[in-house]
Amino acid sequence: MAVDIQPRASGDDAYANRAQNLLKRMAIEATVELIRTVGWANIRMTDIAAKVGVSKPTLYKHFGSKDHLASVYLDREIDGMIEVAAAALNRYPDDPERALREGLRSVIESFSSNPVLRSILADDAAAALLPLVATHGQRLLRRAADAFAPILNNAIPGLDPADSRAFSDAMVRILISHAVLPSSSVDDSVDLILRVTVPVLRTHRPTK
Repeated sequence: MAVDIQPRASGDDAYANRAQNLLKRMAIEATVELIRTVGWANIRMTDIAAKVGVSKPTLYKHFGSKDHLASVYLDREIDGMIEVAAAALNRYPDDPERALREGLRSVIESFSSNPVLRSILADDAAAALLPLVATHGQRLLRRAADAFAPILNNAIPGLDPADSRAFSDAMVRILISHAVLPSSSVDDSVDLILRVTVPVLRTHRPTK
């Protein structure tokens, strides 16, 4: 039976926040499971609500639409991508080129091993995602590039802020393109990206 997740009292903000966060996690996990089984284009908010065990009005109250729920999921995946890249880059603070290679490899492998993200990107009914891309695409790109810029600054100390932001934006766009249209292997994708990025790294690396 569907239930509504509501705070116990109007002033119980802590409980309300916990309940909302729990609902968000449950809804995302339910969406992930449904994408794996029926595909993005075939998912309905009614199906997600039933799997979570809440009423459909409650789900709409917190997410507004299926596309907004997808954007919440994509935000989580971008945050995960940034964490993966940061961990790889930080392992080699004195070797920017190796740090970049390992960071790229980690991110592309993460994309490649994520069946849900690949299902969304490669869905046969891709037209259903066009409103999501049009509405949230630039926001997601800025979110990823803004988070990647300080990671890049740590890998290449002394990089001009404007160059760092431009380089981060370009890197995120390249990574997304390889997620949508992957090369024959992760190594091929990494090598192609490095052919473009390594000369830039060498140009901007501070002289000792």
